[in-house]
Amino acid sequence: MGLSDILFGKPKYVKRTVSYGKTIFRVDVADSFRKISRGLMGRESVPKYGGMLFVFGKPGRYGFWMLNMRFSIDIIWLDQSGRAVHVWKNAEPCRSIFSCRTVAPREYAKYVIEINAGMASRLGIRKGSRFRI
Repeated sequence: MGLSDILFGKPKYVKRTVSYGKTIFRVDVADSFRKISRGLMGRESVPKYGGMLFVFGKPGRYGFWMLNMRFSIDIIWLDQSGRAVHVWKNAEPCRSIFSCRTVAPREYAKYVIEINAGMASRLGIRKGSRFRI
């Protein structure tokens, strides 16, 4: 049992679909403080077209880091309309709070999607790309 299990437990997630063009991602929805704080931390992997959708109460410049992650991911910040405002490709895990950088968009975002590393490049996802939530 890791520290995240002790602090947060294992929450139950609702599954939703998020689409980019013809690609459909089946994601876990993180829509509470507990779920958002935990994110994908502690998981070994996610399915090829899986991931996590973070839903925030209001638009903001939400920062993300890769502390205690076990695999690299792509992180995409979306505005209220589903337009990508920032993309962090191949975000790599960090093991120490002292070596972990936080990345936040310059524009406000309402949603964040975490998917497998390399998927954003493979699908051509970049700032301005449109998603359907």
